[in-house]
Amino acid sequence: MTRIPRLYLVIIAAVLLVAVAGTVYLRRRAAATEKAVAECDSPAPPPKPATPPPNIPGFAVEAACGPGEAPKPAAPPKK
Repeated sequence: MTRIPRLYLVIIAAVLLVAVAGTVYLRRRAAATEKAVAECDSPAPPPKPATPPPNIPGFAVEAACGPGEAPKPAAPPKK
């Protein structure tokens, strides 16, 4: 009769130990990942082109999808 309650206590203690160990592992892993991301050097945005875009009627330069400064609005075509 006394073995069954002790078995439940052992099982509960084991589950609690696994939960605590998992929490500690995940917190340390998250901290290591955050540190690695902070030390990562991201590439610089590409340099501006040396030549201006062509002045062709109906031609518009699309906005870039990468990081960097915002594109300037296109000038209206000259007639």
